[in-house]
Amino acid sequence: MIHKKQTEKPFEWDPPAPSTVYIKIKNLPYETFKTRLNQGLVTTELDQIRYRLERHIYCCGVCSKYINGYCIITNRRAESGWICKSFVPKEEFIYLDTRPDREDSAGFRYLSETGLEKDIPGGGGEDGSPESTEAEDLYEKGVALYRQGRLRLAIQAFDRVLEEKPLDFAAMFRKGNSLLKLKRYEEALEIFKRASEIRPDNAGLWANLGFALTKLEHFREALEAFEKSIFLNPVQKHAWEGKDAVLARIRFCEEKLSESEKALERNPDDPDTLFEIGKLHLRLGEQEKAVQSFKKALEIKPENAEAWQLRGKILFKAGSEKEALHAFEKATRLKPDHPEAWYEKGMVFLKLGNPRGAENAFKIAADLWDSKGLKTKAESAREKVKRLSTEKA
Repeated sequence: MIHKKQTEKPFEWDPPAPSTVYIKIKNLPYETFKTRLNQGLVTTELDQIRYRLERHIYCCGVCSKYINGYCIITNRRAESGWICKSFVPKEEFIYLDTRPDREDSAGFRYLSETGLEKDIPGGGGEDGSPESTEAEDLYEKGVALYRQGRLRLAIQAFDRVLEEKPLDFAAMFRKGNSLLKLKRYEEALEIFKRASEIRPDNAGLWANLGFALTKLEHFREALEAFEKSIFLNPVQKHAWEGKDAVLARIRFCEEKLSESEKALERNPDDPDTLFEIGKLHLRLGEQEKAVQSFKKALEIKPENAEAWQLRGKILFKAGSEKEALHAFEKATRLKPDHPEAWYEKGMVFLKLGNPRGAENAFKIAADLWDSKGLKTKAESAREKVKRLSTEKA
């Protein structure tokens, strides 16, 4: 929609992004874009995009897939050769936000890995103070290392920022992305959950949280995270793709569950079938049903170390730390080379206030993962040991 130029100079503002994925407006620089908006030439976010892009270049076919065949930008049927450029495919399924720490979207330009900017919010020193300047420098150093692919050093920089400013959302977000790229999904999930308490309205955060949950096979929770992301911002290619992928996995688990239940009807005392049913319930987020299945399986076959470990994991998540510890101890006695059980045992010791026991369990888990060639998981366990050693010092 085009309006006449206003006689009085309107209040200047940075236009919010119409989507939280890439926005590239061909042959229209951002400053020109902003000027036209402030001159009253365009009114709403979508008008702004329609104004330049109805005639241009390609159709990604993403939004029309979900909006009854219509393009969300032009309100017309999707056709190749003229549409939106609202979506640009990225190499990795990781949401990256140029200014994730902003209170609103007013500072967004193009959301990409390059050209990231950060405005460190208040807290932990007045603007211009040595503390604030040092934190900003550390953050910028972390971003530079992140861009270079030196992710472990980037994480160290973001950790130092968080030591000075524990509620710095941008540093948490960046650290979470770095952990995702390193495939340290448990740690990434923990960071994203902390970040969601600070900025629960950040769509990209929920998309990445969904990605971490998918990798950890928590499919129902992952679906909820993707839906939350899409609710906050419906124009996100990766969130829609993530939702599609996790729905496919849920359907697969439901089909396998139906087959296993039929097999169990034929042989009600098969511990292996009960164990598989428990794992499927766990992936579908049905914790109580999973516990019951593992309990029945262990009554028939008490030497199943993995069943004890998974049962302990559910109990720990439910807040039953002592029962969980008992389950993990059973698992490690039955199978001393079970690194997951040792790692979870360390987590329970931490919760129960036994740092020495936790440190020992994490060291064993790290060594076992190393011996199996699982370097990323070993690194996660050693990071826990390092943190405990630092706290003791």
